[in-house]
Amino acid sequence: MTNTWLSLRTNHPAGRSGLARALGGAVLASLIVLVISAAVSGLPGMAQVVLVFGINAVLVVGYQTFAGNTGIVSFGHVGFMGLGAYAGGIAAVPVADKELYFPDMPAFLASWDAGGVLPLLIGGLVAAVAALVTGPALMRLSGAAASIATLGLLVVINNVLSQATPITRGPQSFFGVPENTTFAMVFLSLCATVLLSAAYKWSREGRNARAVRDQPAAAAAAGVSIVRSRTVAFVISAFVTGIAGALYAQLLTAFSPGSFYLGQMVLIVAMAIVGGVNSVTGALVGAAVITVLNEVMRRLEGGVSVAGLTIDLPAGVAAAVLGAALIVTLKWRPEGFLGHRELILAGPVGRGPDIAAARPGQTEEESDAVPVVPAKP
Repeated sequence: MTNTWLSLRTNHPAGRSGLARALGGAVLASLIVLVISAAVSGLPGMAQVVLVFGINAVLVVGYQTFAGNTGIVSFGHVGFMGLGAYAGGIAAVPVADKELYFPDMPAFLASWDAGGVLPLLIGGLVAAVAALVTGPALMRLSGAAASIATLGLLVVINNVLSQATPITRGPQSFFGVPENTTFAMVFLSLCATVLLSAAYKWSREGRNARAVRDQPAAAAAAGVSIVRSRTVAFVISAFVTGIAGALYAQLLTAFSPGSFYLGQMVLIVAMAIVGGVNSVTGALVGAAVITVLNEVMRRLEGGVSVAGLTIDLPAGVAAAVLGAALIVTLKWRPEGFLGHRELILAGPVGRGPDIAAARPGQTEEESDAVPVVPAKP
């Protein structure tokens, strides 16, 4: 009997044992990222890059929770990141600094501050509430219409942040946020969000969302609420994205509404596409690839010397390279590096599979498709 304890699979787990192994794979993926990141952060000039990668990973895991399970390409998630950044930033700014820098801020916001993980939770909750309010209307749409509607949501959020001058300083930079983001805070958040996303994916709600994605008519006939299943994914995804925004706010310490607009959204989508939007593990891979690529190009644009040769690329090359990477991925690997695969702990092969095997000739998408789970009466 051959023992295989780790594998990349496209299939959903069957039974409690399979679920435990799927969640174990998510935990292991997080630990692998944690160990590698800890090693890299000790290298000269890499500590900040590692923190940026960790925040990007939280962000893309949150995006994948919605886009991967519902099949809807969202352009509005960076708006939730912005809400999380401002909510977490306002919570973190000390009361004395609020009185100095934000004299017009309402008393219910100016009279208190929070530290530790509270700004992260506040940022996530504010973003989740926004998703809960807007989701039931947006999630009635499908395909391109839904994507365009999420773009409209981004425009609305950006305008709200730009016009709420007493609270956000409008289009000017919001500053005074303490630099509280640490390695431990970022990567504990990443481990928690990866586990949350994986737990949702393999839950009844996640299976319903993918059933609606793959077989909307059959899902509706079985009693699954299309709007509800999508809205649940939307809210969970927004919560994680808001946490990423709060981490970002306490790393940069100063930002504006323009920091959370189309440029950042393109970066999020690129990470999801490159890694595989249908995979939680793929989100981690995509975040790593694009973060490294961005950092390399940023340094080359700033000018570096290699073996006596100075390389100084003109501004804008990084964006061009990112676009080229997207085109290459969509051309030769349209489902991303990992496609629908997840890192899953597998039991001894001789005991029989806990996770259904794909039939010969099945594509990754067909293998990932789930049967409709009837709603409880």
